Amino acid sequence: MRPDTSLEPEPTPAPTRAHRPTLELPIIDPDDELDEDDATLDNELAESIEDEPRTVLITGARGNIGRKLRDSWTDVYDLVLLDRTEDDGDDEVIGADLTAIDDEWITYFHGVDTVVHLAADSDSEASWDDLIGPNLDAMANVFHAAALAGVERIIFASSCHVMGGYRHLGEGPITVDLDPIPDGPYGAAKLFGERLGRSLAMAFDLTFIAVRIGCVLPGVNRPDDLSDDWTRGLWLSNTDLVRLFDAAVEAAIEDRSFVVVHGVSRNHGMRWDLSGAAELLGYLPIDDAFSPHPAGYPRESV
Repeated sequence: MRPDTSLEPEPTPAPTRAHRPTLELPIIDPDDELDEDDATLDNELAESIEDEPRTVLITGARGNIGRKLRDSWTDVYDLVLLDRTEDDGDDEVIGADLTAIDDEWITYFHGVDTVVHLAADSDSEASWDDLIGPNLDAMANVFHAAALAGVERIIFASSCHVMGGYRHLGEGPITVDLDPIPDGPYGAAKLFGERLGRSLAMAFDLTFIAVRIGCVLPGVNRPDDLSDDWTRGLWLSNTDLVRLFDAAVEAAIEDRSFVVVHGVSRNHGMRWDLSGAAELLGYLPIDDAFSPHPAGYPRESV
């Protein structure tokens, strides 16, 4: 039996979020001088705008890094959370297939101040076939959705694998101005994201920050679980991870629209140069994978 279609249901309106409060503003004649009450109103209005939390959209919100940022930012920012699938036990996250352009998920980018793009296949050994959808198609779709929605800043989770080829090339510091040498398809895909971001920053009125993240293990993230000194040099503790992304969201960057920084902790003897992250973002890590008791994770109980 066919359903009765004589009465079409009203379409469900697209979801919206109240990112900004509505402010009742007085009409002021520009020829009139401001009296004391008007000046007070202006000051109160400016303070109310400054006090509003930023709206931050996170893709890959149910992933390893996404969960850690959410835990830290829940009471700090107005969060919009996207991930590949919905989870009945995590109703704050919106399911979205970012590999396909869809007006339904693009709607959530409107009114957003900053996009933190984490969604990707995180397997550094993945093949090109596995990376095309999540690491290339989704990345390009997210960047374009953010640019067209008027997002002010994109923070891209790039990777130190963009420079992984330097592992066996000398002993000198690895700086962001060296030519990239990806150590495989994963690093190459992250490099593509950086270059697309540079193009967007030049074409649109936005700031693009590529953070070349080192090694962040799930959960407690202990450096003792890393296999060798090279990998320990890539360690990014949970506390330094949050410190880094806090800086990327909040830093006032006036003289450039495209920034690339390395994202690791202050690991003794490492080759990764962090001067750009300190100068441009104000990122000052405190943890050290080679310390007997790094501050970024709890000591064993005795």
